[in-house]
Amino acid sequence: MSVPRVIIVRNAYAHDFGGGERFPVFLARALKEQHVEPIVVSAHQKTLAFANSSGIRTIRGLWWRRQNWSGRYALLFPAYFLWQLVLTLYYVALFARLRPLAVHLQSKDDFVAGTVAGKLLGARVVWTDHADLKHIWRNLGVWYKNPVGKLVYAAACAADHITLVSESERREVTALLPKESPVLRLLTVIHNGCADRYELYPQVTHVPFTFVIASRLVADKGIADAIDAFKSLHTHHPDTELVIAGDGPGRDEFETRAHDNAAIRFLGHQEDPYAAMRQGDVFLQPTYHEGFSVALVEASMLGMPIIATDVGGNVEIIHHKTTGLTVPAKDSGALAEAMELLYRDRPYAQKLGAAARAQYLDTFVFDQVVKERFMPLYETIN
Repeated sequence: MSVPRVIIVRNAYAHDFGGGERFPVFLARALKEQHVEPIVVSAHQKTLAFANSSGIRTIRGLWWRRQNWSGRYALLFPAYFLWQLVLTLYYVALFARLRPLAVHLQSKDDFVAGTVAGKLLGARVVWTDHADLKHIWRNLGVWYKNPVGKLVYAAACAADHITLVSESERREVTALLPKESPVLRLLTVIHNGCADRYELYPQVTHVPFTFVIASRLVADKGIADAIDAFKSLHTHHPDTELVIAGDGPGRDEFETRAHDNAAIRFLGHQEDPYAAMRQGDVFLQPTYHEGFSVALVEASMLGMPIIATDVGGNVEIIHHKTTGLTVPAKDSGALAEAMELLYRDRPYAQKLGAAARAQYLDTFVFDQVVKERFMPLYETIN
């Protein structure tokens, strides 16, 4: 009997390499444990490299960098429609050759073309939305706006399942849909997770006491707030350090902001984010918005004390004063106070980290998530 096959498709901008870009590889690893053959299809170099390093079969796919079709760009919809025809033909040829039992789509353009191709060839079609649909489906009810969103919506009606990463995302997406939309019955929330690597990355106490961020370096991740908060803390506690792992278009700006403080270190892109995270005693995530943060799950897996903003899906992971501390977004003062608390009260910080680790083991071990939640969606795979 042949091994069932699932094709996983994910595309993104080249500088992106967050949870959404690593998710296909986490999913593929877990599927292999379930005796399923995963194939990751992407034009995203970092995702392909990560998959290859994990022993996952990959195929370089197609992707158009033009992703903004709003405002005056809506006039270019005929060009977008032609692109979708080309992409659909590509996926029809690819799926006909590989004969997957399911295709798991995770990007806007692929939602349309991959769904059409999958349905033509009799494959199950599952979507995972990494916090994009709440933007894609704006103005669905206004006939002259957002033709691309309307095309994605039409494709959604043909999908078999649409998974969302958090209850927060479900609320935002549902609010954009017509009350009797057939898409509503397709929506289900499945939280992301990660494999347990705790034993490979033992906890270390650092001198100086170190706060760490692992993130794309863009304005909306709140990096500037973290730098300002740390500067305030460091003035009173010189035995502290801030380590920032990751890269992105905002890196030069943030380095300029931090240049007068030698206790702030930038590590750049890290092939092994866990090793980078282990350079800290406390994990910070000061983002302004978040669908569902894999970084918070990974910090929980490592048993780290966490301070995060109370936005989006963050509050489904970090329960204030139980599995971490939450603060308002864009409030460097509140962030500094939370950092001060965990700096001063190390036993309390350790208690929060232990609680986060316990919650991870109960809820976010990804092999279990895939077995119990994703596998049934593929339906024909047992």
